[in-house]
Amino acid sequence: MKSAAYCVKLILIILACGCLLTACSGFEFFSAEQLIRPPKLTGENALIQKAFELAVGKDVMLVSPISGEYRSAFVQFDIDGDSFEENLVFYTTVDSPNEAHIHFLKYDGENWFSFGDITGNGSDVYDVRFFDLDRNGSHEIAVRWAVADSQKNKTLSLYKLAASGSGTGKETEVLTLSVIPMYDYIVDDFDLDGQNELLYSTSNSSDQEQPFRISLIKLNPDNASFEFVCEVQLSSSVTAPVNYISDTDGGVYRLFIDCQNYDGSYMTEILYYDKENSVLSRMQSEEGANLTDSTIRSSGLLSRDVNNDKKIEIPVERKYKGSVSIDYETGTETPMILICYSKITDNLMVPAEASYFYSPDNSFRFKMEDFTETYIAVYDINGSQLRFFMPDNVSTPVFTVNYVEAADANGKSEFRVRIYDAENEDLNE
Repeated sequence: MKSAAYCVKLILIILACGCLLTACSGFEFFSAEQLIRPPKLTGENALIQKAFELAVGKDVMLVSPISGEYRSAFVQFDIDGDSFEENLVFYTTVDSPNEAHIHFLKYDGENWFSFGDITGNGSDVYDVRFFDLDRNGSHEIAVRWAVADSQKNKTLSLYKLAASGSGTGKETEVLTLSVIPMYDYIVDDFDLDGQNELLYSTSNSSDQEQPFRISLIKLNPDNASFEFVCEVQLSSSVTAPVNYISDTDGGVYRLFIDCQNYDGSYMTEILYYDKENSVLSRMQSEEGANLTDSTIRSSGLLSRDVNNDKKIEIPVERKYKGSVSIDYETGTETPMILICYSKITDNLMVPAEASYFYSPDNSFRFKMEDFTETYIAVYDINGSQLRFFMPDNVSTPVFTVNYVEAADANGKSEFRVRIYDAENEDLNE
């Protein structure tokens, strides 16, 4: 019986292989064109795909945004504020695989129909966002395209939907408002007039003295065009802005741009909007000193609202007198650095909370305020151990702080601080 069953299985396998080799009825090899068609969808999505394929054909490659909130090639959003979502589809064609397109679809209450197709400014879509820049209830479309020959700059394209006046009953067209080569951008109400502006940074790699500049533009709702407001050059040491955060103080908009410098250090460019002159300016002390200079630090910590007072605090670095960080593998000794988050009050940088020692990789910190100028501290980089000594006895530590790996309540790995006295008694218990 086993031999007969084995023979039957063998015959079935041979027949199946014969079908594959002879392309028998019911089986087809997929062509390259079929492999790059959009996936088959169901329900409402199937209607969207059908309308898309009727307009552009089936032999296309869908392109999904690399970053941002929207990561699908099909992006739905109520752009014009009529309670019906429009659909943006990003794709390339077989003939032009390095040229991305946006196809626009709209729902009229019964069916999806095509109303526009635009060739983009790159082969890859970096991200997609929507803004109501002129506060009229409809949104502008911001698409950032990746530029193949630049690791820094991208291209930002801004689009707007408008009535076409064609008399077809489907009177919507897509206007290109602006195409901007840039590195990064933010949208905010900088002049606090109730209308958002767009601020973008641009990398000029050919200009080593002024590699980055910040430009501010505003959309004129009367003619749907952008108007230049002002421009600010970032410090010549900046290799990349990494974080933008803002607050308002006394009716003044303040912008804090955390930047990485060419030497690996960090700094915070501090700007404010000067309403009288309609420009962004650097914030200075009463004596005229640039407050940005006081923010240069080795740590990559970012500016933030640390005490929930709706004001931004900046990480400010200072050396802990007489103390060192020691790398015993290389024998390198460097000053031990403390970070104190500080705020700007009356054009002065004022500490907002206690100083902390951050480990070089910022994985843990230790409050140092109680020990400042009282003990000499030595941090062992390799052993993740911080030892405190009395100034008149640097051979025996008063106590030791160890950073040990442990698990939290959910089993996730984390670092915890354990403090021991000179006799190695655990002071945490």
